[in-house]
Amino acid sequence: MRVRQGRAVPSARVRARRERGEINILAAGMVPALIIAIGLVVDGGGRLHAEDEAEYAADQAARAAAQQIRFDRAQLGLPPEVDPARAAQAASDTLGALGVQGGVTAVDGAVVSVGTQVTYETTFLTLIGISSLTVTADAEARAVRGIGQEES
Repeated sequence: MRVRQGRAVPSARVRARRERGEINILAAGMVPALIIAIGLVVDGGGRLHAEDEAEYAADQAARAAAQQIRFDRAQLGLPPEVDPARAAQAASDTLGALGVQGGVTAVDGAVVSVGTQVTYETTFLTLIGISSLTVTADAEARAVRGIGQEES
């Protein structure tokens, strides 16, 4: 210790010893919190994107499936009715082209229901043990005779 103008001034070595480790405690507390916060933002956004993708795919597959009406009924002028086998194939083809898992969940007359599932592989949340997030979506479409005619 040196004395300056009547005060004891600690030497650089004493100051360094007293302050040693303070930044490490701060870093040890802040770094994991920052990684989790960034992970929630990045991977949360990725989950929302996967949800949009699942909903879009379900909508498109349901529309394609609802167009697969039974021709024998249409030729007789009867209200449209969806052919379940052709609807399932159309939905499967559409989902396959979009790279999404799912299929027709129900066919009830002119109404077709489709369910999809999309898995998002996380980027940052793997550091805390969350490697993927799975989202699902459902959509329904109805076959109609023409614009504004929803009779079944």
